[in-house]
Amino acid sequence: MAAERARLIIADRAHTLTAAVGTLAPVAILVRDGHVEAIGSPAAIRAGSPGVAVLDLSGTTLTPGLTDSHIHLTEWALARRDIDLSAADRPEAVAAAVGAHLVSVRDGWVRGRGWNPHHWGGDLPDRVVLDQHTGSRPVALQSHDMHALWVNGEALRLAGIDDGTPDPAGGRIVRDAAGRATGVLLDYAAQLVTSVLPQPTESGTAAAVLEAQAILHAWGITGVHTLPAIHIAEPEPFGLLDRLRRDRQLALRVLQHIPIERLDAAIAEGMKSGQGHDLVRVGAVKMFLDGALGSRTAWMCEPYEGTDSTGIRVLEPAAFHENVERAARAGIASVVHAIGDAAVDLAFRVLGDPSLRVPAMAHRIEHVQCCPAHRIADAGLLGVTCSMQPSHLRTDWRIADRFWGADRASRTYAFRSLLMAGARLVFGSDAPVESADPRLGLHAAVTRTDADGNPPGGWFSSEALTIEEALAGYTRHPAVAAGWGGGSIRRGAPADFAAWRSDPLAVEPNGLLDLDCVAAIVDGDIVHSA
Repeated sequence: MAAERARLIIADRAHTLTAAVGTLAPVAILVRDGHVEAIGSPAAIRAGSPGVAVLDLSGTTLTPGLTDSHIHLTEWALARRDIDLSAADRPEAVAAAVGAHLVSVRDGWVRGRGWNPHHWGGDLPDRVVLDQHTGSRPVALQSHDMHALWVNGEALRLAGIDDGTPDPAGGRIVRDAAGRATGVLLDYAAQLVTSVLPQPTESGTAAAVLEAQAILHAWGITGVHTLPAIHIAEPEPFGLLDRLRRDRQLALRVLQHIPIERLDAAIAEGMKSGQGHDLVRVGAVKMFLDGALGSRTAWMCEPYEGTDSTGIRVLEPAAFHENVERAARAGIASVVHAIGDAAVDLAFRVLGDPSLRVPAMAHRIEHVQCCPAHRIADAGLLGVTCSMQPSHLRTDWRIADRFWGADRASRTYAFRSLLMAGARLVFGSDAPVESADPRLGLHAAVTRTDADGNPPGGWFSSEALTIEEALAGYTRHPAVAAGWGGGSIRRGAPADFAAWRSDPLAVEPNGLLDLDCVAAIVDGDIVHSA
């Protein structure tokens, strides 16, 4: 906001998400210089603020603006332009969709994402199916969970991959019984192809990010914790975001994490967690310990049901510890992908070491999907933030039952157990893996069901949260984790709000899916208005 610019916001009620205040109805909020200056009844605040411009949001309920605490912002923004393969129910349907796309786009690589082998029984596809529809055009298709890349024969040729190419560290080239590369590349093996893909331009990426920002605002999202792109070479994000900020185009509060590949450079540049300004701050260094449930590459203590495989350990424990220690000495926290119980156990063990703490920002584990029982019990004592994505539950509950069995499934997405143990839960979408629509995550955290309401009564329903607890995972807790000082409506906090046509805390759980954001406000400025 411009200096000395003030605005008075009036609404039917406000859920402050601070224990001391709770709900105010009706409410007036005086905003000055991008921060909350006063909160109270409309009559009292109006009387003390003569001449201040009024934003009348009568008929709405205010909450703090939402934060998506796990989004690949650049990759999601660019992925919105790829072929959407999420509805394909067999490999042939994927290939046919790609073939149809070739009719209108005649040159260069073809990109798509969202294919899910669990829509057709779980078997991984084969490049032969793609080759029948694509010929000499190189094709790269990202899986739903982003841990598998399906490519055709031309893409393998351009990447220099043949049947004799060795598996890279932390990845696997899937082969058939005869040793032939099938065109599916798991985890770090995908980089053999993505490294030869055409790189996005900075101007094109900036335009895509601004388009994506408008969509986030329409969902009431005013902040993001963004992870590095996994399968594209994105333009340097801090420079891109800062240019958008200086051009007054950025209207999101952003915590930007650092890829492990840039740790040495970040240390040399003097970067530290928490550095930056109101809109863009330095987060933590991002590492991977394992893969994902869907591709059966999450690292488990015991084998997957009916197999002798325990998944993929992407990073050796000694190397992981050394990276965390080296970053911590430089004032950089660590943020670690851990899905399987073996990976989660190692992440808690290393990140919970008091000697490795970073004062400016807590270490955090991304996903915490299958958590060992003893780690659930002491999660609150270790000071490690648990970053989870409730909307994954909608697609994962069946395959967790199938691949992990009942005991391990009961410790999967253990929202309530972790919360009761004192862990700080921050929620996000993992877009482009899932939709960035926060209503899906709120609904999944509260109901523990999929889009069709299954399983009846909720999957391990004892782990469900109340609506207020789930909302805190999108507001108060992410702001604390990022050091923003907001996430609640109180004096001195950043003026980031979402105005809803219905009261989020009063609707039935299924009503969460229909929440309508009337307005979004960042730094006191209106960034979305219905």
